[in-house]
Amino acid sequence: MSILTFDKNNFYLDKTPFRIIAGDIHYFRIPQNRWEHTLDMALDFGLNTVQTYVPWNAHEYAPGKFDFSGMLDLEKFLALCHNKGLKVLLRPSPYICSEWDLGGLPAWLLKYREMVLRSSDPEYLAAVKRYYNHLIPIFLPYLSTNGGPIIAVAVENEYGSYGNDHQYLRALADMLTEGGVNVPLYTTDGDSEQMLTFGRADDGMFFGVNYRARPNTTPHAKKMAQKNGDNMPFFIGEFWSGRSMHWGEPFYHRAPEEAAIAFKEALEANANVCFYMFAGGTNFGFMGGANIGKSYSPRPGTPSRYIPHTTSYDVDALISENGQPTKKYFLCRDVLDEYLKKEKRPHVYYIPEKQSVSVVFSETADLFENLDALTEKKDFSLIPKTMEEYGQNYGLILYSTVLDAFDNQCVTLQPYKFRDRANFYVDNQWLATFTRDRETIKIADGVQTVGGLPAITQNGSKRKIDVLVENIGRVNFGKEICDERKGLEDAILSSKAKLFGYETRTLPLNDLSKLEWSKEKNKSVRPCFFKGHFEAKSGIDTYVDFSKFGHGYIWINGFNLGRYDSLGPQLTLYVPGGLLRERNNEIIVLDIDPIEKRNYISLLDHEILEGDAADLS
Repeated sequence: MSILTFDKNNFYLDKTPFRIIAGDIHYFRIPQNRWEHTLDMALDFGLNTVQTYVPWNAHEYAPGKFDFSGMLDLEKFLALCHNKGLKVLLRPSPYICSEWDLGGLPAWLLKYREMVLRSSDPEYLAAVKRYYNHLIPIFLPYLSTNGGPIIAVAVENEYGSYGNDHQYLRALADMLTEGGVNVPLYTTDGDSEQMLTFGRADDGMFFGVNYRARPNTTPHAKKMAQKNGDNMPFFIGEFWSGRSMHWGEPFYHRAPEEAAIAFKEALEANANVCFYMFAGGTNFGFMGGANIGKSYSPRPGTPSRYIPHTTSYDVDALISENGQPTKKYFLCRDVLDEYLKKEKRPHVYYIPEKQSVSVVFSETADLFENLDALTEKKDFSLIPKTMEEYGQNYGLILYSTVLDAFDNQCVTLQPYKFRDRANFYVDNQWLATFTRDRETIKIADGVQTVGGLPAITQNGSKRKIDVLVENIGRVNFGKEICDERKGLEDAILSSKAKLFGYETRTLPLNDLSKLEWSKEKNKSVRPCFFKGHFEAKSGIDTYVDFSKFGHGYIWINGFNLGRYDSLGPQLTLYVPGGLLRERNNEIIVLDIDPIEKRNYISLLDHEILEGDAADLS
């Protein structure tokens, strides 16, 4: 049994000084068969501790329905850390941020419009309590006090950037202790006095300061830490060595040399350090989040807007998305070796085998012709309802209505109340595509416009209108998380023309088994699924090149690789080799955009990232 304690200068394990040198490694972002390799690299680097979030929305995907299998097998990950001799800082807080959909909060919470997220609202706390009743018994045996690797457990994450409801923080802490958690509790927040004050539950917990790994940044962070807790050691809860990517923004690296200098300064300041991220991984499936704010690109004058995160969560970490050490890894390892007075080691870049494959599509399936196969729920309502009101978390939702014929006036679209991306169709023909918070509108050739917006002429007949709305990631940071319901929330026309309500279909895209495939080439500009089969080397990584496609999702052997968008900067999706077999591999691509349809897709032996801009943030 090990017990973590601390005084104003140091942490201790069983009264022996213990310097936390940690890194964030998220089990839910890394294929399970690569966990051991990643932890071995952490040990080679010199880490003694792993920090990981626990994503509530992935584990409790519906109220009272839980999943801890495969990449979500928390218990197996903790056991592996323990077998490797690595300690664990566990962050099971309801909210994690982490560029993850809704910051880890389950989307189904948004069904309750009066609920106040991340607060002492009894309804919200009741949902957290049910989750903790299931979660805590899973990790309880792995507490250090029970002979396991977990030396501390986080109460919340960066709450000081969100609110100051200390009753809420205290309630979370009480749930943990009442559930049997008897290791130290902690919080982490940004390096400002307000964030550190608002984000702490009480003076008895230790806390971490989060900031960017740049030269000359540690003195300010340490000053803030000491000002807000001069009775505890200096702990960098998140040492930001890189940064996430957004769709439509240039990609950039943070200089490895600067990260190494900053790491050296932190060690010399007697800091306990946790790299965020040490190994980034991937936002597989629908789990990438979004920000509301100004662009992080070097473009001047960029407005504050909705910016979704890419599928890759490489985040310029010390270990790349495909699990390989980077220059930053080796330079920072050199710093730690020198600080510990170890001999300098050579930088050995292991270049794993990768593969390229060209796949010809053999079958297609038009989305609109397969609505019955894809629909989970069907409803009719006078006003449109959101995904969350139907119990839908991710994917697409289709609203169909009819514009009555009473004269020949033009009616312009008014697509302001939708989230996040909407394709409009009139009489089964694509009319326009809108994206939330963007001025750019894609309009079909020959469509009449009024004031820059597409218009519908009634022509004395009823016109069928379909609005296909896609969730492309819920905001994961800030007050906006409380208003991240997806779908259509208001009327779509600028006039008082009569509408016959809305027939709504939820299309969560979690089961493609009932699609009816055709061997005829698809010539429509409507959303379409493309399927092909291919041979490959089992266990060897590759990358799907979607640069000649528009916007959509890709599945390999039934596994959702994630979202793609030709906006870039990411133009390939990472395919872990563990997904592949030698024969009869299946790829399915859903291309939502009305662009020229392709007959094949390429799998490459390298990734494609555009931009590589300088970091001006």
